[in-house]
Amino acid sequence: MPLLKFVAASLVALAFSATLAISSAQAQTGAPAISVDQARRIATENGVVRIEEIELDDGTWEIEGRDAAGAEIELDLRASDGMVIKMERDRPAAASARP
Repeated sequence: MPLLKFVAASLVALAFSATLAISSAQAQTGAPAISVDQARRIATENGVVRIEEIELDDGTWEIEGRDAAGAEIELDLRASDGMVIKMERDRPAAASARP
């Protein structure tokens, strides 16, 4: 029975080590924890209805698109956790033509 406990404890330790290694590799390589699909979902939740460009640059998802009124939106998300670190919204062309 002690051998079985040792094997079980070893497997748990091995799984924990593998998880830490994956997290460490992501941090070292700059691999994003937030996928492109998750970045799109976060952009949609922040008012982007049409994504025109999305790219990963130096640990940041940079998203450009338009809202429902046609205004341009630029959104930057931290790729490690999806936090919005910048959001700029321009007025739509129709709104700027009004007095």
